[in-house]
Amino acid sequence: MKEYLAGFDIGATKLALVIADRDGNIAHRLREKIDIASGHFADYKDSLAYLGIGDQMKCLLRRAMKEAGIDNVAALGICSAGPLKDGDIRDSTNIRPIHRPESTLAQPLYIPLVQPLEEEFGIPVRLANDCVAAVLGEVYYGVGKDAKDKSDLYLVYVTLSTGLGGGVWDGGHLLTGKQGNAAEVGHFFVKKDGLKCGCGNLGCVESYCSGTGIANNAKEHLRSQPANLKEGPGSVLRKLAWEQARKDARFEGEDPSDSSGLERVTAPLVFAAAEAGDRLAQSAIGEACYYGGIAFADIANAYDPQIITVGGTLVLEHPEILEPMKIEMHKHLNVEAPEVLLTPLGYDAAVYGAIALAQQAAGLQS
Repeated sequence: MKEYLAGFDIGATKLALVIADRDGNIAHRLREKIDIASGHFADYKDSLAYLGIGDQMKCLLRRAMKEAGIDNVAALGICSAGPLKDGDIRDSTNIRPIHRPESTLAQPLYIPLVQPLEEEFGIPVRLANDCVAAVLGEVYYGVGKDAKDKSDLYLVYVTLSTGLGGGVWDGGHLLTGKQGNAAEVGHFFVKKDGLKCGCGNLGCVESYCSGTGIANNAKEHLRSQPANLKEGPGSVLRKLAWEQARKDARFEGEDPSDSSGLERVTAPLVFAAAEAGDRLAQSAIGEACYYGGIAFADIANAYDPQIITVGGTLVLEHPEILEPMKIEMHKHLNVEAPEVLLTPLGYDAAVYGAIALAQQAAGLQS
């Protein structure tokens, strides 16, 4: 009888599920918008828990098993952005249930993941940070797939998406740190008095080299330009942002203004403006590549990997940014240069990582 494993990838807006055999061959997959509208809360750990996502995961797994004609799965892996603690997400900065009672806003909010699924299905469940899981995906199903001895593999996975994160595989084991934060490479310091990061610090590489960072950096540059600028640096980007604001206003009843246009600046708009020749947009992307290259050098100097694999929406949709980052990295190395390449797993690095976690939970891998 064929043995199957399940893996969840929990994002800020989506919940993705795959069912695969022990060799990583995907038998079925589902994806849906994450449920933040459930009113299912409960007292938990002297605080409050939101149970809506656990409920959604149970339903999605049962649906996937039915659609795939699979009676059971041996184990389940879950990857999610943190902070993670004891099988839960604690005080997520990305997932914010809309019906949370106002009287609880000063308390920690937990999103239990491991316990609800273990109790529902009676199988072992393992949870890890999404980037930590992704490096496991690389080790077992990506660039390290053909390495018979995983203890000879030294690998860093970097995701360039809305944010910037990483995972480290160091000669046969994950590098995690005392609280799972050893590979928070997005918060490597790259610029004194730089842009403010979501973590609260100034000058983190994520503030420049990420989807959010590129957009915020472009906005800062735009604010320094005259609002009525019709040509020159920033003019194309401002026009595209205003056009987006006008489209949105049809549905939101807004009167587009300079400020509303700025709020519509996103990384895709910056790339579109740069392709159209906007020098301000090109500068924001250039800074992303420059500071990203410095961060790659920091990663190489700190962890001394053989390979840095790079994934995430930003770089998968714009692979041209990788070469200038590699060039910049080489200027700052004091170790042998690692190979830097796009992940062969494409958009599935995290879900393959979740399957690898399930394999570990089932005792099929070390």
